[in-house]
Amino acid sequence: MFPLTPWAYPAERYYYGWWGQPVTIEPTDGEIKSRIVDQLRGNPHTKDSDIKVDVKQHVVILGGEVPSWVAKRAAGDDAWDTEGVVDVSNQLQIRQDA
Repeated sequence: MFPLTPWAYPAERYYYGWWGQPVTIEPTDGEIKSRIVDQLRGNPHTKDSDIKVDVKQHVVILGGEVPSWVAKRAAGDDAWDTEGVVDVSNQLQIRQDA
């Protein structure tokens, strides 16, 4: 005869153990802005540019002028690579030197 044991859900069930999962806290807009500014200051393509960073509801808006398209692309990439960012509006203008 089989031993009587209570039936239990298998461990691989998607809802099994959900209470033990770590809680992830999304960064605030201020934290996102701070991280992006730090990245732009450390990036050799953007460190000498005056880039304005605005964050609203996890959407980043980049403004100002940069010396080249490489700097514009680098700033956009830095913004996209930041945790918590859901969209980037890269409004940077490439400086036209006469």
